[in-house]
Amino acid sequence: HGGRRGWGKFAHSSIVPGIRFPAHFAQQRYNLADMRTAVRFALLILVSSAAFAAKHKAAPQQLPQSIVIARHSFIDVGPPFDFYEIIRVKAQSNYLEMDRALVIPGGSACMAAPSSVEYFAGTMAESMDQLLRGKNPCGIPEKDLHKELKRRKHYSVFSGADVTMQVQCTTGPRRIRMDILDRDLFDPAPGTPPNTSWTMEVLADLDKVIGQGVWDKPMFSMAAAPQPRVPDTELVGEIRAGKYDDFFDQEHVSAIVLDADKPAQPPPGVSIESVMPSAPLKSKLPLYPPIAKAARVQGEVEATFDIRADGTVANLAVVSGPRMLQQAVSDALREWTFPRESWGKAGQAKILFNLNCPPDKH
Repeated sequence: HGGRRGWGKFAHSSIVPGIRFPAHFAQQRYNLADMRTAVRFALLILVSSAAFAAKHKAAPQQLPQSIVIARHSFIDVGPPFDFYEIIRVKAQSNYLEMDRALVIPGGSACMAAPSSVEYFAGTMAESMDQLLRGKNPCGIPEKDLHKELKRRKHYSVFSGADVTMQVQCTTGPRRIRMDILDRDLFDPAPGTPPNTSWTMEVLADLDKVIGQGVWDKPMFSMAAAPQPRVPDTELVGEIRAGKYDDFFDQEHVSAIVLDADKPAQPPPGVSIESVMPSAPLKSKLPLYPPIAKAARVQGEVEATFDIRADGTVANLAVVSGPRMLQQAVSDALREWTFPRESWGKAGQAKILFNLNCPPDKH
């Protein structure tokens, strides 16, 4: 057969021993066999993958029945400048049970407000699904959260809140983090991304039950108040023991609670050092101006005056002392009255303002 015309251009094929086939025919047979093998292999992979996926299919994420929210609010005016909150919410049969501890760091040794802890417990007539607005925090993709957190790199942030939510998902506990920027709070067109906006709405509902928010607290207290006792509750005890320290980036809230446990320092005080020509019948002490306490201003203020024929004060003049304290002295001495033996005489008074501060560790 090899001498027939046309067969000389064909190569030998080993498809069938002893028989020569055209080379292109052998190649076609080889390609077809290879394709059949590849198809069979692909089908085997698909079937195996489907079986593996069916066996290991992720269980649907159920809505968590309890959540813990850690919120660090920071404000660029103060003191105080920082507020740390732990909020726990647990679903009951037809309502939500919640409690919250607010931990406020104290200022320097001469600030009026020491470290303090506030506690609140209450209920909400809502379901967990209503509070979370139908959104399951277990189902939020991690990449979406990461994308929203990257916003902080592009804006200057002076006030806002760092929020961490912990939930128990089907696959185990999960923490999700959202940063609320000052543009989200104050900008009329903030462009807040969806998960951060959802977090703000959930917190707004909780704040309605909690009461006064940290943004409504006064920067300075206008009247001296005794240091509040640290609440003796389970949540506060857990914070004191350090259970929630890792919810916050830098501050250990346990240390703030331990500081609030310490005995209070004597508050700034005002006293009469001397008065002439006699002790007054009525002597209102000046108020220590909050701005003076914040500025760490203390010292003695001296004033002179005349005593009228009815014992009241006239021609009052402050002759020495820190300027930030002088108006408080004038306001107080105008209400003083003196006994009959002092009527018609000149008077003098020295008032001492003392911060009663221990040495400032800072």
